[in-house]
Amino acid sequence: MLPFFVRMTGKKVVIAGGGRIAYRRLLPLLHEGAYITVISPEAIDAIVHLAEQKRITWHPRPIEPTDYSDAFLIIAATNDPHVNEQIATYAAPNQLVNVASNHLLGNVHVPASFSRGKLQIAITTGGASPALAKEIKKQLEQIFDESIAEHVEQLYKQRQKQKEEH
Repeated sequence: MLPFFVRMTGKKVVIAGGGRIAYRRLLPLLHEGAYITVISPEAIDAIVHLAEQKRITWHPRPIEPTDYSDAFLIIAATNDPHVNEQIATYAAPNQLVNVASNHLLGNVHVPASFSRGKLQIAITTGGASPALAKEIKKQLEQIFDESIAEHVEQLYKQRQKQKEEH
């Protein structure tokens, strides 16, 4: 597996499922400026609220393969493992797919992560123990508190200045 960060601004994301996992997956994507469509017969209040605010699109119905045929990222987070597997099967080879119920079916894993300004830290156990990844994240959040953001910003400005001089 190759870890990397993807700029999601303006990218089309389709999320199958309207529960807590779908909501947790969509929040960082929304923050990064992705265009998010949630497709699920039902959705938790937080997802409905985002749709009412026009921050995401929600279609209250079962998902169809045509719903994600042109999506950059597909997140299968329904409570039906069979539906999640079908989504992964019908996705095109060049699409990024995250399957919440079985990480082996998708080609993208969502790590536990956090940011401190320009510093971004992501932790994964490759699906072995999401709980351990969360625990490590909590520990690192304490080590790298908000004060690191200013330090990283200063390093960034110094680097930009050096690049201009060369």
